[in-house]
Amino acid sequence: MIASLLAAVMIVAHEPGYYTSLSRHIQRWLRSAEVPAEVITPSEMGARLKSGPVAFLVGFHEPTARELDEITAYVRQGGKLVVFHSASPKLGALMGVKPTGYKTAKYPGCWSRMDFVKSVPSGFPDKILQSSTVLQSAAPIEGKSRAIAWWSDRTGKSTGDVAWISSRQGYWMTHVLLADGDEALKAQLVAAICGSVDPKLWNREAAEKKRLNEAARLKAYALKQVPRKGEIHAVWDHSGCGLYPGNWPKTFKVLQEARVTDLFVNVAGAGFAHYPSSVLPSSQTFLNEGDQLAACLQAAKGTGIRVHAWVLCFTATRGSPKTLAQFRSRGWTLKTADGKPTEYLDPSRPEVRRHVLAAIEEINSRYRVDGVHLDFVRWYERSNLPPNAVSSITGFVAETRSRVPRSKWLTAAVLGKYPSCVAAVGQDWERWLDLNLVDYVVPMDYTEDLARFESYLAQHAVPPKNARRIIAGLGVTANESRLDAKGVIDQTRLVRKYGLAGVALFDLDTYLEKSVLPYLKLGIW
Repeated sequence: MIASLLAAVMIVAHEPGYYTSLSRHIQRWLRSAEVPAEVITPSEMGARLKSGPVAFLVGFHEPTARELDEITAYVRQGGKLVVFHSASPKLGALMGVKPTGYKTAKYPGCWSRMDFVKSVPSGFPDKILQSSTVLQSAAPIEGKSRAIAWWSDRTGKSTGDVAWISSRQGYWMTHVLLADGDEALKAQLVAAICGSVDPKLWNREAAEKKRLNEAARLKAYALKQVPRKGEIHAVWDHSGCGLYPGNWPKTFKVLQEARVTDLFVNVAGAGFAHYPSSVLPSSQTFLNEGDQLAACLQAAKGTGIRVHAWVLCFTATRGSPKTLAQFRSRGWTLKTADGKPTEYLDPSRPEVRRHVLAAIEEINSRYRVDGVHLDFVRWYERSNLPPNAVSSITGFVAETRSRVPRSKWLTAAVLGKYPSCVAAVGQDWERWLDLNLVDYVVPMDYTEDLARFESYLAQHAVPPKNARRIIAGLGVTANESRLDAKGVIDQTRLVRKYGLAGVALFDLDTYLEKSVLPYLKLGIW
């Protein structure tokens, strides 16, 4: 039998990149619920699994024979598994589950919510929001397992696709848990899973009492704060569709109530457009949902919120594979220092610059945006930078300024570590301020460490005249940092101490809506 049910829960990440990142989120959620958890590699399973009562397997599409042997031995000793996004028939047989194949979403928002059945262990949420685009479909096996959650689309209609399966050996999810919203409920879910193995790991009543006490303390702290007149309160919307795709007015109602002043809405990039463009390839979002920039601007009327068209400049991120292949065939893309292809574009190529500038001109001529927000206006950090790396980027910003009238803001998301970003990616944003090429820069100062964050601000505030044209970017749900409402309040207080223009929060999602904005509007905003 497994030694001690109070030992750490093991989270096994099958590779050091994406799945390790997902595993870290699970670890963070469990630790927030006071469940001890460790992330380990497959090579450590043989020695480490037996010390924990529950093991989360992340990214085990097709486990090796050795991995299957170690996992099987663990289950036979009484350990329970939580399997994510696996296509393995052998792992499925061990779990009493039948994998049924890879599946892609038929339309945007196809898999937007997991709805749990009523007969689940104590503490499982009723439903959890999550935007998934692919599944490793699976079905329960009669007498061995049962479906405990199903996928619904954004309208609330069930798609008939299984989300979660329960068996005597543990749990099986047809996708992975993403850090894209409803994080409090995801933390509750993974903790409740552990509690279903042994209540000593997590107790619902104790957890609810703790949650209510923490919420009361946070509310009292938020109520003590005071707003600052004229401060910029910006939010990045990475999806370009708002909080409620298809319902921009509902999104703006949330933003207006939270006293947001500016929205950076991601509607275009070198490889895509969420609006009908004659320059950029149409995105699937535009083809299915219509003109997102027009809908956003229409909903913004009368709210007092400024809308900035967020443009991804020198990257084909979010473009289709076909678009990326076209860029590569034209010689537009960069390679890493060791010769590997990337999806980043060469800022020194005149045709690349003309392509992006034409899109910016198109947006300005067709839409009454309040500003243009540049992103990825830099070289790829893993490529070889040419001698003209800095001048090519600064020159592009100057060309953009000539196309964006002074009546509109020109802002740019930049790397916060200055001046190291000049040598690393050719991004000399202090010079952009000195030359009056941009109205504001938004350094992405993503960190949970308050002392480190203050060190960034101290650098930004020199010279003091620049501070008034800097909006500090806070990583609320970024890969580099996760901030709760208190963290946002504390960082905002430091931003004021150093005289910066305001803050921008990344990113507009369910977590920001439900767990952060309600506390900001109580006082500091």
